[in-house]
Amino acid sequence: MRQTPAFRRLASARPPRSRRLRRLAGTLGALASLSVAGLGLSAAPALAEDCPNAALRAENSSTRLPECRAYEMVTPLYKEGFPVESAVTRSFTNDGVVSFASFGSFAGNQQAVFNRYHATRSEAGWVTSSVTPSDQVYNVGGAGAGVEGESADLSTTLWQVNFRRDVPGDKRGFYLRGPDGAMTRVGDAEQSSGQALLFAGGSSDLSHVLFTFARTPVYEHVGTGNEGPPRAASVDNLGQVQAPACPNSISGDGRVIVYTFSNCENAFGRGQVWARVASSASVLVSGSECTRTSGDPGGACNAVAPAEYAGAATDGSRVFFTTAQQLVNGDTDQSSDLYECEIPPGAPAPVGTANPCASLSEVSGSVSGANVQNVVNVSADGSRVYFVAQGVLASNLGTNDATAVAGDNNLYVWEKDAAHPAGQTTFVAKLESGIGFHPQTNTDGRYLVFETASRLLASDTDEAPDVYRYDAQTGVLLRLSTDTDGSGGNEPGVEARLARAALYRPHSSMTDDGSTVVFESSEALSPADTDGVTDAYEWHDGQVSLISNGGGEEPRITSSGQDIFFFTTQPLTAGDSGLELDIYDARVGGGFPVSASAPCSGEACQGSMALQPLPPGTSASAAFNGPGSLSTAETPPASPKPKPKPLSRAQKLAKALKACKSKHNKKQRTACEKKARNTYRRGK
Repeated sequence: MRQTPAFRRLASARPPRSRRLRRLAGTLGALASLSVAGLGLSAAPALAEDCPNAALRAENSSTRLPECRAYEMVTPLYKEGFPVESAVTRSFTNDGVVSFASFGSFAGNQQAVFNRYHATRSEAGWVTSSVTPSDQVYNVGGAGAGVEGESADLSTTLWQVNFRRDVPGDKRGFYLRGPDGAMTRVGDAEQSSGQALLFAGGSSDLSHVLFTFARTPVYEHVGTGNEGPPRAASVDNLGQVQAPACPNSISGDGRVIVYTFSNCENAFGRGQVWARVASSASVLVSGSECTRTSGDPGGACNAVAPAEYAGAATDGSRVFFTTAQQLVNGDTDQSSDLYECEIPPGAPAPVGTANPCASLSEVSGSVSGANVQNVVNVSADGSRVYFVAQGVLASNLGTNDATAVAGDNNLYVWEKDAAHPAGQTTFVAKLESGIGFHPQTNTDGRYLVFETASRLLASDTDEAPDVYRYDAQTGVLLRLSTDTDGSGGNEPGVEARLARAALYRPHSSMTDDGSTVVFESSEALSPADTDGVTDAYEWHDGQVSLISNGGGEEPRITSSGQDIFFFTTQPLTAGDSGLELDIYDARVGGGFPVSASAPCSGEACQGSMALQPLPPGTSASAAFNGPGSLSTAETPPASPKPKPKPLSRAQKLAKALKACKSKHNKKQRTACEKKARNTYRRGK
């Protein structure tokens, strides 16, 4: 189930992770969905002569990559001097499209804003096109305007537009840009008071979109052509609007909207958790079903306590939350517990002020003193939940033959399936320190990949964060961030990290079958890693391999494992100047041939043979990376040099921040970045 990124920007309970190039998370896409077996992935790096693309691997300096992978430069050579920047969403798709953003104007784009581009893979190379609306018709500049979200397949983008230039008195609105480039108005982007709204999430096809602002209801637009402001989605069965409300998530089909009726003091709020179902009924997710009285052995049900949203299945069928309130008769202690509420299918009829859960169950069990600390991850199908609790909720042997101990931070997995219709809890390991912000599972939650400084295995002898993978089916825990021979690992003070999960790919650091995981580390885990900077690594069936060369961050892998995307400033293929940050793909069976340059003689041989920067406003085909990148072209007739377009405030800020990177002293760099933001964001 999609979370709501805009609201997390308003009130995030989790501090942002401090790391170099964190802002460069970006939106990456994937290519055609293929099975791992069909791709012929092997555990060991393939020799050049064993690969059908051996010649291409040699041309693209890719011979040391595993599984017959070869480098492909995804982003174009010409980016107006600007690097690829972090995008609003982090969606993945499996149709050969990568979405990214830049302050530069190229590939036909003329807007002087934070622009959105799509790179599409063809047989000849990656072709970049702009998906930013035309500045001749739509004003998308200024605070709050711009791209808001993308559909799961990246075919449709949602834009907030200040006004249409050809419509006098036009109001700020939300528009959908379709695959054909057509813009369709969704509805107003303001409340009736005139306050601009923030995008807070959408269904996979953006047919349902949520909006919010501080201390307001949750709003929604359904479909297109809506007149006036969006309608309130945080309502009870009597139509009473509930505000302030914190948007938590929306199901992939838009049928189920989960929100918390509270003062929204943290990311998801603490109060009453509700679900609006099919715009027909509202379910009080955290409603009590406890009926005990003072005469019962367990005593009367305790007082009302706030609940906190913890996650949901992508189809909206299950919602998880924590609370210290005793919601069922079997819960008799005063500590925090984890609950599951099943949401009825279809469009249920409203019952009273609020419908009850179709089924409410205590995930953390009836054991006294569960004291649930936090929920680590909920699988996409809702069948498995990983959480940390200080109570003893299972008696099995976990990692290192340890058992759960009261008072420890015990990591558990709860699973509910045909074999365990009532749910079963299993102890995984004791955590001496927390789990990083980016734990991920595959679709059914069998595999959990996470980062922690806890030494969960005997082979982990340092206190630096490592990447682990747990298999809920076999109970096996593996440390992945090791040397290429499977031993050693990060030195003290050196971290291994997972990339942030994508909105529609909760396991973007792992293939769906769990056989391959990608992560980054500044530790040299491979003899080939000699640069001393952060690099991208791959773990595949027990083998650790270096993916980037000379620096690579935020690696993400497609569900099939065919593509590993990462950011780097290093020129890995011919024609890349290495001046700006780019997105690369280490693709199984990939690589594009480098065309030979035309023969020359005499003065014709002088000068650079590299592809020269193309002027702004070129077509998508001009922003092409593939064969011919080094070929010479006929020199066009001389023409007057166009007057450069003045930089926007956002572009000036980007250039100033880029200049700050040259300062090696951390304090000076931080002061430089602070000064730049204060200068250009305040319009000085």
